[in-house]
Amino acid sequence: MRIALLGCGMMGRGAAYGLAGNPAVRQLVLLDRDRFRADRLARWIATCFPTEVTVDTDPVSAVDGSDAVAMAMPWDATRTAIPVALSAGVPVASITRPRYTELAGLHAEAVRWRGRLLLPLGLEPGLTEVLAVHAAARLDRVDAVDIRCGGVPRVPRGPLGYTAHFGGGLLPIGQREALTLRAGRPVAVPRFSGVETTWVDDLGQFEAYHDGMVPWLADHPALRGIDATQKTLRWPGFAPAITGLARLGLLDDRPVDVDGVRVAPRRVVERVLASTVAPRSDGDDGDDLVVLDLAARGVVDGRPATVRTTLIDSSDPDAPLSAMARTTGFALAAGTVLLADGTLTGSGWLKPHLAVTGLAFTRLMGELTRRGVAWRPATELVPAGSDPARRSAAGREE
Repeated sequence: MRIALLGCGMMGRGAAYGLAGNPAVRQLVLLDRDRFRADRLARWIATCFPTEVTVDTDPVSAVDGSDAVAMAMPWDATRTAIPVALSAGVPVASITRPRYTELAGLHAEAVRWRGRLLLPLGLEPGLTEVLAVHAAARLDRVDAVDIRCGGVPRVPRGPLGYTAHFGGGLLPIGQREALTLRAGRPVAVPRFSGVETTWVDDLGQFEAYHDGMVPWLADHPALRGIDATQKTLRWPGFAPAITGLARLGLLDDRPVDVDGVRVAPRRVVERVLASTVAPRSDGDDGDDLVVLDLAARGVVDGRPATVRTTLIDSSDPDAPLSAMARTTGFALAAGTVLLADGTLTGSGWLKPHLAVTGLAFTRLMGELTRRGVAWRPATELVPAGSDPARRSAAGREE
């Protein structure tokens, strides 16, 4: 099969590696606004796999004749490229979270073209929701789902214990609302609130705070009416430090006058902290981790029970690929192949946690584990409330 990959940044690099390493993919076409970056990726892939890799500069010709398109770009670029693929009759998989206000129109457009849009399918969103359904299937009744997911440096470095291996080097410190589910309904909560400590086996203690969650998680029949939280994992101390900066007004986006110059405090903080969170040139802290720890609570055989599933990955220095690029890119690559070979059918917007089930789920997770991602399926049941991985800090939810 022939696959087109639009976007050759860090996540695209992981997707290209996952696609070229799939025996079903015979030809991979790369496109990026930076032709040099696409050429460099093509040369590297050619040293890793026998797959034919070419570079194109025109989205129309890149998509034409492809069996599916993988997109690893910001949303505005993704939204512009989607009609090109739909009009060519080529299904699309993307890692990018769409603007919620555009979802209805996006679905209608895909249905009109009888096309398939599988998005967002990366680590988060994507695997987080897919694994929530996987865990829920082990329960007769699901009452609550707690998702903890994050990318961190293997060795924390002061002052924040965070290294900007991804996200364009910017600190993830924007002040906005996050979502949680209460009785199946999305409820807004402040980002960085609800701080708790979480123990992950073999890794240690992390902190978690409200951050992500897609509002359509409860669309799955097994998850309707549940309570759910989704929190980002960091090394302890990150959330309190960011909250302190915010309370001081240092993360405000409204410009203030500084000696006749209008400047947003947040931009100053980002610039000042940039050198402290940038990966070191000597590579001493270049190793990153991805941790996804998910627990579903409910009832099995009339008794309260908790089901856990975990996914842990680390960077590959030989490739080289960061853990975030691996998990995000490999998930995108696997989903794209499922579209290309017809495993995922239907039309319109295909929500990953509704579409990637059964054989498709088995193949998706098989691709990740084949690449060395450590995944523990949700096979262990323990009495509710006794899960050692959930230990809230004093004060619990803020």
